Amino acid sequence: MSRREVSRRNPPKPRSRGGSGVKTFLTFLGILVWVPLVMGLVLYYLWAEVPYRGYPGPSIIVEVPQGSVQEILTLLQEKGVLRKGSFGRVYLALTRRAAKLQAGEYLFDEPLTAPQVFRKLVRGEILYHRVTVPEGLRSGQIFNVFIKEGFGSEAEFQREFLNVSRISDLDPEAADLEGYLFPDTYALPRGTPAAKIVDQMVQSHRLLWGAEWLRAGREQGFNVRQIVTLASLIEKETGQGDERVLISSVFHNRLSEGMKLQCDPTIIYALVMRNRYRGVITRSDLRLDSRYNTYAYGGLPPGPIANPGREAIQAALFPERTEYLFFVSMNNGRHTFSTTLREHNQAVDRYQR
Repeated sequence: MSRREVSRRNPPKPRSRGGSGVKTFLTFLGILVWVPLVMGLVLYYLWAEVPYRGYPGPSIIVEVPQGSVQEILTLLQEKGVLRKGSFGRVYLALTRRAAKLQAGEYLFDEPLTAPQVFRKLVRGEILYHRVTVPEGLRSGQIFNVFIKEGFGSEAEFQREFLNVSRISDLDPEAADLEGYLFPDTYALPRGTPAAKIVDQMVQSHRLLWGAEWLRAGREQGFNVRQIVTLASLIEKETGQGDERVLISSVFHNRLSEGMKLQCDPTIIYALVMRNRYRGVITRSDLRLDSRYNTYAYGGLPPGPIANPGREAIQAALFPERTEYLFFVSMNNGRHTFSTTLREHNQAVDRYQR
């Protein structure tokens, strides 16, 4: 059979141009659909799964306001905590967390994914500022510590200082809170009011007074105010832990013997209260007419002269058993103790003159 005859019997089929065009259109349509979808998935992955830090330096503190979701998202993006984009609002809506974001001051010190950022705000993991109050400060000095850290004002703290309802059961004679502001390290969120700070300090002091301490005070014939007053003298006289019970012993012995305590910090306190202290005690100061002047008046002063810590109060309640009646500074942070005036004068000659 010839080729001509074969081609006549099986003529080639004509090509369909319409089918090819449909396929091309569908392919193009698929590209239009899938490319944005893939790009969206990539962008979402970067937003949700890749940690981000767009702020300069190792850390940043952001004050998140009590505002709308969009305001919060805009702030976090401007501060470099979140990547820019509209995923945040959608994410919060889908996860139903939009209404759970808590206002406050937040510390960001490492790259975080967006869900981690939102989790931090939902949990309220706000920044706490640690403020340390040393033992033996007067109340005014304590308030200055907080004020310098950005908490409260002098007028606010002074108002709370005079609110003695917090300790009226422990000390019915108290006219203020001197002696009852417990020295410690306090972790506070920004904006904590003076009233709450004072509440925490007084409550920390109150927790010290268990049955054993109350009983020990009564057995010695002292009420809470007298013990706190004695503890404040001990706290001001020494910063050495092992000396507190010895200082306490001297004071207890002198009170038992009817001797004046002759405690220099009480004169300083009286002078400070009159705005007359100039850094040294003069001979004329020893004659100051004040119940806080333990050179002029016998017994304990009328109230605490500082805010003692736990160890000082414990030393006031449980002094070392000694016959010491005197002590003098050795000018190295420590003291030497004596039982007689002759020994004491010798120690004064050696260390003070």
